[in-house]
Amino acid sequence: MLVALAATASSYAQDYKTVVKAIAQDKPKAQTQLMILGSSHFGQEGFYKGFPKADLLSEQRQQEVAQLTRQLAKFKPDIIMIETTPEEQPRVDSLYTLYKTDKVKLEDIPYGRAERFQFGYRLGKTLHHNRIFSADYYESVSNRILTSGENFELYQTDAAKFSGVGKAAEARFKEGNATLKEFLLFINDPTVLDFTYRVMFVNPARVKNGTFTNPPARYVDTAYVNKQYIGAEYISIFHERDLKIYSNIVTTQLREKGQRILVIMGQRHAATLPKLFVNDPAYKLVPVSAYVK
Repeated sequence: MLVALAATASSYAQDYKTVVKAIAQDKPKAQTQLMILGSSHFGQEGFYKGFPKADLLSEQRQQEVAQLTRQLAKFKPDIIMIETTPEEQPRVDSLYTLYKTDKVKLEDIPYGRAERFQFGYRLGKTLHHNRIFSADYYESVSNRILTSGENFELYQTDAAKFSGVGKAAEARFKEGNATLKEFLLFINDPTVLDFTYRVMFVNPARVKNGTFTNPPARYVDTAYVNKQYIGAEYISIFHERDLKIYSNIVTTQLREKGQRILVIMGQRHAATLPKLFVNDPAYKLVPVSAYVK
């Protein structure tokens, strides 16, 4: 009987190993390279107003934008995606067509300093792309809605540090003490991105038994918010948006059959999206620093 049991156990073990091997062999191979360029929102008036050296339309910054475009072009993306929603795609198509056919200039476009135009449209035109694609899922929710709860001070401490780092980095750029390349490499540095992720998507889970302050009713249904897990609820609001952005990226790739994708988004998304794509075996993440040097 002992011999029979041992043989049976060995058979099951072999079966398990066979299944595991089959699962491993069925795993998709990384076919698509993905670069996520995190950015500040250069088009917002509050970013450049009163700071002429932060204006991407200034002569010096335009030279730096041109240099950045040349470096990103070496990645040779066949899909460029920007922070607009699929619902906005017709307007994106129309405006990009006018731009690439020289019927409109970026400086004449409202919000023309924005990274979607200065980096996305310019690079698309340089590479002769027919279209620029939308990646975003829009939700107007401020990170200021989480203001109290048990262990809130733990979240607040790192959030304050993060805010200080961000403001200091932007001040250096606005005062003309950092080039565009230096600024973008800093906010896309893996250490800075990990810090961003920890502040936004790790530490808040420690906050319990609290409430949100003035959450936008359109995006946050407080009837379904569990106050006991207020920090986790906070994370889920922002994480849901990034999951939908992830969905927009992968479905665009499936439709367009792209092999090299550049996504240009706000820095917070650049901290979150790689955490999703690192678990998607069909994609290989390419750091910004591999081409922007």
